[in-house]
Amino acid sequence: MKSIFGFLLGVALAASAAAQTRVVTLGTQGGPLPSLTRSQPANALVVRDRIYLVDAGNGVAHQLLAAGLDHRKVERIFITHNHDDHNADWGTLMGLQWSTGRRAEVHVYGPAGTESMLQGFLQYFAPNARIRMGDSKAYPDPRGLFHAHDIAGPGQIYKDDLVTVTAVENCHFAHGTDAQRDAQDKSYALRFQTPDRVVVFSGDTGRCAGLDAFAKDADVLVHEVIDLPLIEKAMRRELPPEMADGLMRHMTAEHTTAEDVGRLAQAAKVRKVVLTHVIPGRDEPDSVYTDAVKKHYDGPAVVARDLMTF
Repeated sequence: MKSIFGFLLGVALAASAAAQTRVVTLGTQGGPLPSLTRSQPANALVVRDRIYLVDAGNGVAHQLLAAGLDHRKVERIFITHNHDDHNADWGTLMGLQWSTGRRAEVHVYGPAGTESMLQGFLQYFAPNARIRMGDSKAYPDPRGLFHAHDIAGPGQIYKDDLVTVTAVENCHFAHGTDAQRDAQDKSYALRFQTPDRVVVFSGDTGRCAGLDAFAKDADVLVHEVIDLPLIEKAMRRELPPEMADGLMRHMTAEHTTAEDVGRLAQAAKVRKVVLTHVIPGRDEPDSVYTDAVKKHYDGPAVVARDLMTF
């Protein structure tokens, strides 16, 4: 009897382990300024043995390697918005996959402009592809393997046997130029439903009506965060006044303070908050952010570093 119970318990534990979903914060720096301590924004959602990439800032292939993840196994890439700290290396990642042996298709999903970016990357990649294909017949035409899809708007944007991905427009471009407000430039939050968890990625966003409903009951809310006094001090010190003025308008209206993240998390009743895309993300203590979140949210909140797993 004990052996049967032990066998059944082992099967149950194996099934539980097989369904495990984990989030790896590959890059946690906010903004395009290179840093020696934080990499550009990117997250790996690992479901069983499948890797879904959310954003692909500069250096993402290196960060996948550092996390113990095979860059060639990334099959689906999701881009929240077309700022270069979030989209700079999805094409490069595809190219490196191809050059190092991947022969299956890889797909990227992002706001309008993603499909045209792939055409530009294929043009950029053509000399390398031509040379390698000349060296060996083992290299297929990359144009048959690299695929891009513009997100048409809010709603379900992807589904397979392990995940369902839903998008909603956030408020990162809410106060920008007329060009940013038109259909060509959108920024999205993404919700992933896996067999055992719900994970929501805020993307870059200011305070935004409806995000609490979108994040409702999520197991993990991966949300950007900014400390406005710290970033203003840094910009006033390092930038010309007119540039600092414009950037501070953007930082104030189109990014989210820790207190506002706390309000959102409490309203949505999420089980855990992971703070990333940290601005300024230099040498400030984590308590700058976590103490502010905890003023409004009674669950666990963590400031992510590169290569942490949740």
